[in-house]
Amino acid sequence: MLVRFEVKNYRSFKNGNRLSFISTADKTFRDDNTFSVNDKLRLNKTGVLFGANASGKTNLFRALDFFIQFAVYSGPRSQIGDSIHTTPFIFDTNTLNEPSSFELIFYIKNEDRPIRYRYGFSVNEDRILEEYLFAVNSTRESELFYRDGATIDCSPSLFKEGHWIPSEAVRNNAAFLSVCAQANGPISGRIVSYFKSIKVLWKSSKLPAFRFGKGQTKFSQNRILKFLHFADLQVEELKEDLSARGVPEISYGHPLYENGKKTGIYFISENDESAGTKRLLEYSEVIFDVLDSGGVLLVDEFETSLHPAIVDSIVRLFNSPIENPNNAQLFFSSHNTNLMSNRILRRDQIWFCEKDDYGASELYSLAEFKEPVRKDASYSKNYLYGRYGAVPTINSLFLREEGANYGSKDGDN
Repeated sequence: MLVRFEVKNYRSFKNGNRLSFISTADKTFRDDNTFSVNDKLRLNKTGVLFGANASGKTNLFRALDFFIQFAVYSGPRSQIGDSIHTTPFIFDTNTLNEPSSFELIFYIKNEDRPIRYRYGFSVNEDRILEEYLFAVNSTRESELFYRDGATIDCSPSLFKEGHWIPSEAVRNNAAFLSVCAQANGPISGRIVSYFKSIKVLWKSSKLPAFRFGKGQTKFSQNRILKFLHFADLQVEELKEDLSARGVPEISYGHPLYENGKKTGIYFISENDESAGTKRLLEYSEVIFDVLDSGGVLLVDEFETSLHPAIVDSIVRLFNSPIENPNNAQLFFSSHNTNLMSNRILRRDQIWFCEKDDYGASELYSLAEFKEPVRKDASYSKNYLYGRYGAVPTINSLFLREEGANYGSKDGDN
């Protein structure tokens, strides 16, 4: 369960920025869109990020992906001297040589109750400058380990696995958490396994091509077809054959009619199927996996090739206590302002990303405005009017001045 992610000095995020799943005291959709972790904390199941092009939305997903990849794989995959591929905020000379910092607060399910962890690190291109792990087992947060450069201090009672590994054996470009997990540490292994279950999809990510063959999908065809029907796609059967090139290919069975009566099924190939249908089929496996495990799905530009009504339905799917009994979480970026509605989302589920005049991105939610936004307000209308920021500034005067000669004939004034 994700609680809060913080990033500083990474790409367009110059200053410390925070994405939070913590529910406010607002009672709107409380029983549907939020869930209880304990007596004091409720979390949101879904969230949507809006903003102009180049506002930094994708950089948030890149930051989340970098954080997870480094925490999980820097131990087994990196070698001495390998660069840490982080990118500081480049539009300020003061930040070019400063480290990038990341922190995640999350819960991992335990037998009797979930345990809260806080893990973070600061890195530059060459080394880790700081790394830490804290946990709340009762009411007070306790330090499991703290790393200051090459010096690593571990709690002798709370993080015994850290004492198995001498500090000098930990490379300066590898996360200590990752190294401990590689050595079969029970706590670090549990955390790394949880990080692996967080699915981050952004522009460079590629969903695996959907395949039935050789047990590549653990979900039944009936469940997948039901999901496609849920999105109002008229696909009644799926089958996998080898193409002329010997490559597995999915065929989509659509109802065949004669004089208004269904007489059979007509199969069309992947190449002839719509991009939206294929995209939704690719998403089906990852969505089922997250819903079944109570996991986390983070997607940049989720609506690509998908109709707005389908994206709306998937948000409602995650918000539903019946369809999402394990409290899986979904967060994605979008330009679809139809989702910015008090009929679907709470104010603390609607997020914005905006760049300032110096190129630095800022994250904020609709619930954070000093003058509270009314629950019955037209969020999308107000957003398009610029009342919440995070919209592009279209300078038509600039276009007219710079393009005064566009389309004119020789000799025209």
